[in-house]
Amino acid sequence: MSRIGIALGAVHDRPFAEVVTFARAAEECRYEALFVPEAWGRDAFVTLGALARVTERIGLGTGIVNIYSRTPALLAMAALTLDEISGGRAVLGLGTSGQRVVEGWHGVPMARPLRRLRETTEAVRGIVSGSRRGYTGETLRIAPGFAVALARPREGIPIYHASLTPRGIRQCAEVADGWLPYFASPETLRADLAMIEDTLRGAGRERASFTVAPFLPVIVSDDDAIARAVLRRHLAFYIGGMGRFYRETVARHGFGGAAAEILRLWEARQRDAAADAVSDELLDAFAIVGDARRCRARLDDYRAAGADLPILALPGDIALADAERTVRALGAPER
Repeated sequence: MSRIGIALGAVHDRPFAEVVTFARAAEECRYEALFVPEAWGRDAFVTLGALARVTERIGLGTGIVNIYSRTPALLAMAALTLDEISGGRAVLGLGTSGQRVVEGWHGVPMARPLRRLRETTEAVRGIVSGSRRGYTGETLRIAPGFAVALARPREGIPIYHASLTPRGIRQCAEVADGWLPYFASPETLRADLAMIEDTLRGAGRERASFTVAPFLPVIVSDDDAIARAVLRRHLAFYIGGMGRFYRETVARHGFGGAAAEILRLWEARQRDAAADAVSDELLDAFAIVGDARRCRARLDDYRAAGADLPILALPGDIALADAERTVRALGAPER
């Protein structure tokens, strides 16, 4: 079976019993990993810890947590705790997030995001390894002499970055184990992967040591109009309401005019109009919609472009029945 992952955004704010049902269905359908987001709802690590007790094999990743609202020590402690509870299934997905979450919700200055992401990654690796050396960087300091007092079920925990800019993508290839892009088409993925491979070579790393895992908004549906309406709202929310990094990524990939118009309408609180401004061309570039055959074919396009682990990102307001249909249609149920 081809590798495939799933992101929990579609049901993350629903009753937890539904979250458990969703996670069990993903494991039953042999998804490799399940990623949980975090913004201003459930705590990602607490959610994943609970899901570790009701699953057995599926990987459990943060998708993503920001690097400002927790210290590197707390991130390492949480990741190691999850890894222990799950028997070595944790993946730590990190990102800078955006000003709306970091400064608006957490009240923390969003200073030097790329440097902070690099130093957080380096510091977390040191803690997870059991090092007592501490860490001194330009944005972070951890005093020497501490060693985390937790069992480590394996050598290390994979760290993935949700990088969007060219500088961030290159840095990701230098210091992380994988990349979690959003707003990627097969064409843009192929172009960005050239940067990654060049950087990996320069760092003396093998391509096989690095996982490319794009988040792909997807709905398997026989009602194209309804599914596209849901995806338009989803994309408009990210472009207009989740900070400049998503918007700049869409613009970098050739949709600058559309991104500016979506932002204008979103800030004017014309949310329906903002969704309507997501053209079919933009939607088809960055999302997957249609019957199961068409969606599988599109996933294969991403794999051919270099995606190692495509991650299905189900929109937040998708009907639960459609979410379950999508999971089962694109996974491989056990026999």
